Amino acid sequence: MLTITNKNTYTDDTDTVTDYSVTGTVELAGDSIWNYTGPSTVEVTDVTVRTDEDGYVYVGVTHNTDWRIYTDTGFESAISAVVGQPVTFTEQGMQDDEYATLEA
Repeated sequence: MLTITNKNTYTDDTDTVTDYSVTGTVELAGDSIWNYTGPSTVEVTDVTVRTDEDGYVYVGVTHNTDWRIYTDTGFESAISAVVGQPVTFTEQGMQDDEYATLEA
């Protein structure tokens, strides 16, 4: 379970940015299509939500494992709970070790 420890919202040019410092872990569903073999519990330390003037919502998540958690529905669900709206992963090429990108 993730706990928000700090929330900071500001405007960057025309985007609204909310940074969430979090502590805790996410229990993965284990349904990634990328043969993820790491731990089933992933630590998350930061979630950043950027909303542009057209309403597009980009979510960046700092975590402690590799990119193959991509498509895991447990991860999506946990991050959705933090940001207060449903999010899904962006395309595979935007994922990185220790950093996931999602969108609403």
